Amino acid sequence: MSISYHYQTDVVLLIKNYLLEHPQCEDTIYGITEWWVKQQKFADSLTAVDNALSILTVQGDISSVKRNNKTYYRLTRNQ
Repeated sequence: MSISYHYQTDVVLLIKNYLLEHPQCEDTIYGITEWWVKQQKFADSLTAVDNALSILTVQGDISSVKRNNKTYYRLTRNQ
């Protein structure tokens, strides 16, 4: 099985960053995959999605509405 160079580099950085933030940690390959890598990817994804939504809102492509203390995004209706 072949892995993209960029993806492998990303995983190396995720593991290294996790260990720098949690120097006392140790885990198995499954724990590292589940907790160290997935959790960081999830946090990075939230930031990336938040930034993308901001850009799309500024561009007028999407709009948002607040209901029940949550923000919902949708295609701008006048398009």
